[in-house]
Amino acid sequence: YSEALDYDRLPEPWREWARIAKSFTYQLDDQWDREDLMHNIIVRLVAVAEEYRQKGKPLTKGGCIRVAQYTRLRFYDQKKRWRRVSSVSLNSTIKDDDGNETELINTLIAHNGVDLDAWLDFKNYYQSRPPKERRAIRKLITENWRKLSGYDWKLIREFRAQYKV
Repeated sequence: YSEALDYDRLPEPWREWARIAKSFTYQLDDQWDREDLMHNIIVRLVAVAEEYRQKGKPLTKGGCIRVAQYTRLRFYDQKKRWRRVSSVSLNSTIKDDDGNETELINTLIAHNGVDLDAWLDFKNYYQSRPPKERRAIRKLITENWRKLSGYDWKLIREFRAQYKV
């Protein structure tokens, strides 16, 4: 126990804010988290009280409790983010399915890569089609597909059927 940390010796309204903040810290297990949350609440109460003072309004006890509740929720949200943030080196070694050691980067598959052969085949096939068919496909991709006529849909179905072969 230290007199320097005795919140009951603070002048009003700090003493009241410290009491309110302390009542919100009992749910936490870690002593350091308790102190962090308590100080966050007190600092936020000071900022809100200053805003109210500038507007000419008093900050009531109910208002202080509401500010403390929101500050506690923000603290929990930040604490969750602290736990979520982690990093793994892609150069770290792991054991693969066969029990061999390999680097993590070697186990990743590039799903977003473009199959250039298939893309070139499609492009050549598309460019070899009649202009009406190409126009219908461009309408389907770039414009509202609901505006396509029955004839356009017929051309697109023919294009799809012939390209699969």
